Amino acid sequence: MTPLEQTLCHNLQVLGTGHALARLVDDVLRDYPDPYELALRNAQAILQRHTGKKLDPERVWWHQFNHASSSSRSFTGWVHSGPPGRSMGLLQLMIQRFDLPFQDASDELDVYGGFYRQGPGAAWYDERNEVRLLARDVQADFWALDLGAKHCEQVATFWSRHAENFRVLAKINLLAQIAVARDAGRLAPDDAQCLRQMADQHLTAIGVAPTLEGLRRHAMTPITASWFAVGGSDRAAITCLRLSGTRVVVYLPWAQEVLRAFETPLAMAAWLRQQLQDGQLRAGYLGALTADPHAAGAAAIREALQALADTDCAADALALLLASARPVVGDYFALLAAQAREEMRRGAERITSNSELRSGMWRGYLGAFLKVFGSFAPLGWPAALVLLGATVGKVGLDVDAAIHAKDAQGRKAALRTAMLDSVFAALGMIEVGFGSSFASLSHVVPFHENDISLRGWTLSANPAAELEVRVANRVLGAPIQTPGLLQGITMGPSGDTWIALEGVPYRVRYSPELEHWLVVPSDNPFAYVPLRPVRLSSAGEWELLERPRLLGGSPPSSGAGLTRQGSAFWDEYMRTDLVRSNALSNIAKARHRALLAQQDILFVEEEGSPQDADGFFHVMLNGEPEYTYRDGAHYRNDLIYTYTEEDSKINSFLREGRREFAYGDEVEYVNKLADSLVELPKDSDVPLYRGGFGGRGTSGQHFRNGQLKVGDLLVSTDLTSFTENPYIVRRFAADTDQSTATGVEGVFDDTSVVFELPAGHYERGVPITLFSSLPAEAETLFLPGTCFRIENLSEIEGADYHFVNVVLREVSRPASGTFYELRTGQPFDLQAYAARLDNQALASRFFED
Repeated sequence: MTPLEQTLCHNLQVLGTGHALARLVDDVLRDYPDPYELALRNAQAILQRHTGKKLDPERVWWHQFNHASSSSRSFTGWVHSGPPGRSMGLLQLMIQRFDLPFQDASDELDVYGGFYRQGPGAAWYDERNEVRLLARDVQADFWALDLGAKHCEQVATFWSRHAENFRVLAKINLLAQIAVARDAGRLAPDDAQCLRQMADQHLTAIGVAPTLEGLRRHAMTPITASWFAVGGSDRAAITCLRLSGTRVVVYLPWAQEVLRAFETPLAMAAWLRQQLQDGQLRAGYLGALTADPHAAGAAAIREALQALADTDCAADALALLLASARPVVGDYFALLAAQAREEMRRGAERITSNSELRSGMWRGYLGAFLKVFGSFAPLGWPAALVLLGATVGKVGLDVDAAIHAKDAQGRKAALRTAMLDSVFAALGMIEVGFGSSFASLSHVVPFHENDISLRGWTLSANPAAELEVRVANRVLGAPIQTPGLLQGITMGPSGDTWIALEGVPYRVRYSPELEHWLVVPSDNPFAYVPLRPVRLSSAGEWELLERPRLLGGSPPSSGAGLTRQGSAFWDEYMRTDLVRSNALSNIAKARHRALLAQQDILFVEEEGSPQDADGFFHVMLNGEPEYTYRDGAHYRNDLIYTYTEEDSKINSFLREGRREFAYGDEVEYVNKLADSLVELPKDSDVPLYRGGFGGRGTSGQHFRNGQLKVGDLLVSTDLTSFTENPYIVRRFAADTDQSTATGVEGVFDDTSVVFELPAGHYERGVPITLFSSLPAEAETLFLPGTCFRIENLSEIEGADYHFVNVVLREVSRPASGTFYELRTGQPFDLQAYAARLDNQALASRFFED
């Protein structure tokens, strides 16, 4: 094999361990105590309890005024005009609480204040922008809520679950740093080999990759370790690792250069003394040795560091270091975990309690809260994350930016990348081109690929039909003939992998979970799509495997001849699993954020922006209102937010002509929303799904009974949403007022339908997750008039679900001919549609190109 092929083969051989470690990283970060997310969840619960809606707390404002006017139309009975005297978001209010005079006169809270969807820049605060929430109820919830106690509970739960995982990932970080230091010449090869056995005593050769089983063991090595409690510090931020003979290695897990070997302890002391004579470097050591550089104990640490810097010679510096040395007894990584755990516990105990809030209210408290509470740990960058490879420099955030960042998901994504970078290096993986190797490690393995066995899968009778949507437009070179993982594979210059099956080219990726190659979309090999595993026959030909067809049972009730089949994909995503569903929704949010980041979207300050006559926030651009903009870390579009909040009302107009919209004229709103959606970025990189059910007015019976068939055209006549999170589908394709015999919410019947838009099969869908009041739904929106062709019809059946699966492709709408309403299956009539809307111009906008 060529060197490139050998590299790829090694990467694939360790990929299974890499994915297992990546899952550990995800588990640790998912449960890592983040007080900001804790406050966010509790604020969401308060809003849900009192409004019945899943509102975004970051879009709910508390405003306080010096005057009020009575009104029979508003929820509180009062309205206000002009700028408020005091404003803050709901999360900020949760910490800072209401002004002290109002705490003892709560009946006045709802007279002189209120909760609103708009910030301090609105002209009026009334029924048009209010959140139907009483301040006295919120105040009662606040006093019943002890965030400090909840955070302490978070910390205790985290360590009970992840103490062993912490040890494993700390070992991985050390292995990664060993590789980096060896390549940089700061460690000799023999030093590196000796240090690797600290993580696993069986790592006796540089080329041997660690395994998860080996990393979980407590290694016994000849290396002795001591950490220096400089100035009484209880952090193992400076550790001396003694190798054979007189050689030592200094371990600084927080530093840019983590490991460095020396011939003698005296040489190490001389180097540290020189480091500390630089004021900027000395400040770095101070930050590593104390969680809070302003705490009382920090003064002693500062003085001790200065004393080391001021010593007359290396011997004096070594004497001071040895006086503070603390030998490591037992497992070194257990010590690191214990120290990190204790530091996190102490930090949690600093959180101010409700009684302290009440007796010591001050306006600057939020700043203190954010420093103690707002990022991942108190005041400084946490030792726990440093030991897992997520140092400040590696994450690409300075401490202040991380502490004050509002995008918790973005912080965790940065931490995940940093920690996986350590996994990549520790496993000896090498990039073969354009990030493809790191992507193979870092992508979240689809859940339907994780928990399944291919035992019992058989050869496909018609692979061409099964793989039609994944045919690649590519001329393949000769495949690799060397026996092993790459046999039969054609490798591209960027490490991309391909096969020819029955003479047709397909892109593939290796799944260590299934120990098979999978046929994948050529432009998105990590897409969440149904499994298409292949194997190489003894004759050297690739063969497609398929899940065994369902046996027995009754034919479809309609007798329409739909092909019945099981689906490993839907067996997973018809489950109710909130943790996994949230994981997919977060992936969608990150994807949508990256998409929006490529577009030039206006940025405004957080103080607010003006509203139009109907109360929708916007900014002015060239004399025209622009409804899409960035506000701090958040993307805003009030028109889209209102649609997701009031979906049934505006779609009731488009579906039935009912005018129940509370935010102005329906036609004007739909036109403004459509204008805004047209300007937003679109892509088709992921498959989309949409569920329907007779009880929701979206029956799929007409597909089952043969009324609609492959090749027929469907058009959207309302604002039509799809999701890229397949876990969401069940709640729309089943009767959620009922439960199955096993207690699962959602019962399917013969009206249940699931629409599928494969990646690359649509053009006009607009991802709206970051503008939505329901971001977990990972929604993509299509305007009325979008035309789809039915590509395939089948019936999919599992243990507690069955539905008609309708595979669609977006196509140009023909000038004439018959097409059917996507929602109802009825023939579409433009004149009837215009009459329903009582507005020919609006109907023509969507259906007369």
